[in-house]
Amino acid sequence: MISRIIPYSFMILLLAAHFSRANNNILALVVLLIPFLLFVKQKWVIQTLEIVAYLSAVAWLYGAYQYIQIRIATGDDWMRLLAIMGIVALYSAWTGFFLRSPKIREKYGIDS
Repeated sequence: MISRIIPYSFMILLLAAHFSRANNNILALVVLLIPFLLFVKQKWVIQTLEIVAYLSAVAWLYGAYQYIQIRIATGDDWMRLLAIMGIVALYSAWTGFFLRSPKIREKYGIDS
């Protein structure tokens, strides 16, 4: 189970850094507190964490869109930015899907 939680925690750190870079430190702090929900052994926790992971992917894609628009306007290369932020978005979505493992579902009392 720990092998499922570590990638999720890393995703949270990336998301908090993303918000912190945008000078949204309050949201970054709130995001950093999300993994502590794992100590609550309830069904809604895993569902909430999955939703956060999927919304994180959307946030990365939206951020990529904004940054790409800036790069295009200034005439800079934007393909590498798209690749990096796209991979981070995929990683974020993958961590949400990764929380669906049988061990986690059993531990948090989620029926199939």
